[in-house]
Amino acid sequence: MDWPTRVKIAAGSARGLAYLHEDCHPRIIHRDIKSSNILLDDHFEAQVADFGLARLAENDVTHVSTRVMGTFGYLAPEYASTGKLTEKSDVFSFGVVLLELITGRKPVDSSRPLGDESLVEWSRPLLNRAIENQEFDELVDPRLDGNYDEVEMFRVIEAAAACIRHSAARRPKMGQVVRVLDSLTDVDLSNGVQPGKSQMFNVANTADIRQFQRMAFGSQDFSSEYSQSRSSLSSRRDF
Repeated sequence: MDWPTRVKIAAGSARGLAYLHEDCHPRIIHRDIKSSNILLDDHFEAQVADFGLARLAENDVTHVSTRVMGTFGYLAPEYASTGKLTEKSDVFSFGVVLLELITGRKPVDSSRPLGDESLVEWSRPLLNRAIENQEFDELVDPRLDGNYDEVEMFRVIEAAAACIRHSAARRPKMGQVVRVLDSLTDVDLSNGVQPGKSQMFNVANTADIRQFQRMAFGSQDFSSEYSQSRSSLSSRRDF
């Protein structure tokens, strides 16, 4: 798939998700944003699909507390650890989709070396390098063979990095992401934070998330429910 097509898919799916978050009343949190839930027509127009796990959120509600369900590799860390669901949980998942389009990698790949199985964690230092030094080679899908506009690539990388911040509060709204991807103009998504540098939630230092990752690798589709003490976690295929 060439780069212009990837950008078209990213922009189209971002518009669909922004509509759910910002134009529907009550708001709709999809809860299972992933590449297989983005459908394409013959012209590669994207549609967000599969609302089986979606939740409604009234305008005066800050979050929805729910059993943790979704697809491992796409789950926002704060949702996976607490069950508190917000639109920013979807934003994180969309950031993983952007990473897939940029890198050509799966969100979880158990064949990778230890520590590199997670696309998000593998990509964080490379995202920093790309944003700071415009070094794209290690991050970008080699199958593109360099056939992409570097300014466009930089903006999509910036959007992905902003979407996967550890802190939900620091992630952009989908409307901001749409403005970046529709026009690929300079919309500030940084809030002064480098990807992976937020102090509000750091997945690398959270023991229960590390346990969650160890137990969930090898099963990408799962549902899980944490007890108050975080002492138990269940996983299964085909929720």
